[in-house]
Amino acid sequence: MGYTILIGWASATLGLWVASKALDGVQLSSFTDAVWAGALFGVLHWMMSGPLFLLLGIGTLGLGFVFAFITRFVTSALLLLLTSSISNRLRVHGFSNALVTAFIIAAAGTVVRWLF
Repeated sequence: MGYTILIGWASATLGLWVASKALDGVQLSSFTDAVWAGALFGVLHWMMSGPLFLLLGIGTLGLGFVFAFITRFVTSALLLLLTSSISNRLRVHGFSNALVTAFIIAAAGTVVRWLF
């Protein structure tokens, strides 16, 4: 269990760091800020992604469940915006930047899991 938490944290940290370098709308001051923001995002994702996914699925009259992969990206993007609003270490400007960052985090997760 602890191993998967560390993999998730590393994925979020790496994804946020890459997004901050690739996108103008995502800002981090340092790698340490990426580590802290990755931890906060991980905790929020762990606590809220399930209920938010369910809410979006019901709110779209079931289409969110049919297109679950899209709903998961939207859920992650919303949680990134929440992380940005809570933390002074991470700034994500706009939903489109959050959506691209969610994709980058997912890609980073694939790479980290492949490596370890």
